[in-house]
Amino acid sequence: GVIRFTFAPDPIWDYMHDAGIVDEWQRETGYTIETSATWDEFGLFAGGHADIISSASFEVPGLEEQTRRETVIIGRYNAERSRIMVRADDPAQNLEDLRGRRLGVFTTVSGTLVWSALVKQMHDMGLLDGDFDIVVADIQNLSNLLARSEIDACICYPDLSARELRSGAVRPLYDGKSSADLFAELNAPGHDGPMGNVFVARKDWVDGHPGEVSAFLDLWDRGLREWQTHRDVMIERYPQHFAVATVEDIEFMKDYVAAHDWVVDEVRFDQKWADDESSIFDLMRTTGVIGDDITDPKFLPAEGVHQ
Repeated sequence: GVIRFTFAPDPIWDYMHDAGIVDEWQRETGYTIETSATWDEFGLFAGGHADIISSASFEVPGLEEQTRRETVIIGRYNAERSRIMVRADDPAQNLEDLRGRRLGVFTTVSGTLVWSALVKQMHDMGLLDGDFDIVVADIQNLSNLLARSEIDACICYPDLSARELRSGAVRPLYDGKSSADLFAELNAPGHDGPMGNVFVARKDWVDGHPGEVSAFLDLWDRGLREWQTHRDVMIERYPQHFAVATVEDIEFMKDYVAAHDWVVDEVRFDQKWADDESSIFDLMRTTGVIGDDITDPKFLPAEGVHQ
């Protein structure tokens, strides 16, 4: 009856906890959820200290390789939301116009993997193979480095670039579309992924705890409904999760998220969604971003299943 859940700091989870929703869920279900807020979800999972964590869907094979634990994706949460940004006065229209220039990234994995595949598909260029001068920097500093001309473009999260976007110092390419938007447009029309965060659990734990799995998904469906209803409240109450502090930036982020919400409507998914999500691996294999030996993650379709 105990669910050990490790999650990076998150506004929806904080809101559910502070509003008493988690306590209410524990009383109604009889289950107990033990949480750890950390950016090192992989480490706790590898050490056997978590049953469920979050991860990008396209990082799950790496998670299994690093932790030597068989996993299954049980739920979805938010889409990969990074954008390619340049300074507002830069005439570049796409990544092909940036060949040979300084591209800031926060890691060579995570969303960079998706952009690597998209760049190859759209422009037949290698993101990490010499077509760009790659600069690895802290994720929260990238848009500021861009505005100060220390890099020429970046793979940036919009919620970590509010000040520069609001001031007009930087702008996104591809009509403001995220990697998930472009992937869906080119490879899986109507899909909402690939996911920047899915809920991943140990397969042996999932097999032995179907009640806990279903209850956990019910809790997160409640969280997604709260987000849809109280999104502005969450941004105001937990501005640190959106890297905003001033009233102007908070208001900007409210409007931005309303127009570009990356949080899904329902945590459960069906087999078609799982198949579409798996197609990111087909793209990464055909573009040489990952090897042919990398297998797709396992999914547990549960849309419409409640216990």
